[in-house]
Amino acid sequence: MMAVLALLLSSAPGAPPPATRALYAQILDALEGWDIDRAQALIGSLQASDGEGPVTEELRGRVRFFQGDYAGATALLQGSESNAAKLATASLAETSADDQRESAHFILRFPRGKDALLAPYALETLERARERIGGDLGFLPEGRIRVEILRDPAALSRLSPLTESEIETSGTIALCKYNKLMVVSPRALLTGYTWQDTLAHELTHYLITRKSENKTPIWLHEGIAKFEESRWRGAAGEALSPATAALLARRLQQGTLISFERMHPSIALLPSQEDAALAFAEVFTFIEFLTKERHASLEALLLGLRAGKSDTEAVALAAGEPFDRVTRAWKTYLRSRPMPKELLPLAPERLKFKEKGVEKRSATEELEADELSREIDDRSARRFAHLGSLLLARSRPVAALTELGKAESRVGARSPALSNLYAGVLLGAGREAEAERILRASLLPYPDIAQTHLHLAEVEIHAKQWDPARRELLAANAVDPFDPDIHAGLLKVAQATGDATAAALEQTSIALLAQP
Repeated sequence: MMAVLALLLSSAPGAPPPATRALYAQILDALEGWDIDRAQALIGSLQASDGEGPVTEELRGRVRFFQGDYAGATALLQGSESNAAKLATASLAETSADDQRESAHFILRFPRGKDALLAPYALETLERARERIGGDLGFLPEGRIRVEILRDPAALSRLSPLTESEIETSGTIALCKYNKLMVVSPRALLTGYTWQDTLAHELTHYLITRKSENKTPIWLHEGIAKFEESRWRGAAGEALSPATAALLARRLQQGTLISFERMHPSIALLPSQEDAALAFAEVFTFIEFLTKERHASLEALLLGLRAGKSDTEAVALAAGEPFDRVTRAWKTYLRSRPMPKELLPLAPERLKFKEKGVEKRSATEELEADELSREIDDRSARRFAHLGSLLLARSRPVAALTELGKAESRVGARSPALSNLYAGVLLGAGREAEAERILRASLLPYPDIAQTHLHLAEVEIHAKQWDPARRELLAANAVDPFDPDIHAGLLKVAQATGDATAAALEQTSIALLAQP
């Protein structure tokens, strides 16, 4: 849009008259705040006064891009060197063969094929999140919000300013940009990720952008989004995992927190997944402190930013005290906040992207190749676990139980891979009570491991506890929805409880997963 900006600033002979330049500025302002309806109306006024000049055409193309009409945007921006032209062309190529589902307030696009099984869960999550988070922030947008499920991190890179390397280094899995939500499919990861929380997180970014007219700095943006991402499934403020809280406690103790300024222009540009996790923990707890200890209103905070106040001014106004005092009080709050200090050696879960061209690796191969060696720092325990895994692979479960039990007695709940391997063998031996004890201990530090929830569902199904089984299966589905065992379990629960609608949904999911 450099040409438009040059015209806005130009007063040279032949430049557009002031009224036309004012329209340019208003359209750009509307696009900046993602008020696309206003931008579209202003385009009509511009066409009436300025005809179909090149600037008008470029602005029309940009509006089309923000509306999701990539073919129309590409046609209007043909020949332009603008970033919008490149993004429109890339978006058209990436999504032209996608399927689409709609709900009352969302348009969901996704790659044709197995990703269709995400649609009903995604739309339900988004609708619930819109109502609850929108209520918290004081903004419920009309019309339908676009959400695009992308096949892999490379697709996210093609449709955003981030490189593949930045995406994988930081663990960035989704973005809210260009008036839409972009989320990488859980299929792109070996064991999935918390994709439903991520949808709610990115929707929060959308609502913040619209409510504040895109005047919220990144650290507050991310803090509010992280704090609200659990809202679709319960209360706000439930998305900080124990392992990440432990990381925050350790780095606070070391004096190596990341400043809010360093998070600009994006947490995705931080040098590691650990730094990104730390940054999210910091801004999450800052919003937690503001809302719980200072009783600050998130809506009032966003309205202050929308009115032109700086981040420090808006926070001070919402908290009722100067910003420097707020930040000092927040750090004091962190030191007294309950933290899982016994888990300090643990690291936050890293996203495990699939290798290119690899559709799936077996759970045993993954455990042996990656998780057991990464998670277990005790050499003896690592040897016991490796031997147990080998014995299991050679169909010697009784001997495997002995070795895995030795490893578990040394490691405890610090390795979810070991806990699940051991619990799986215990379940196979009919020792459900022991397996449940191991699994529930593992959930405390690592609540977002799909396999743990799946194994617990097996315990509940064995006991014919259908509601708890369904909750565990849905928790697993919220992480790794392409595991066919999850949908087989949900189908079994639906049939046992006479839920024909849920049974039909799971039969469809199973059929999709059976496709080549």
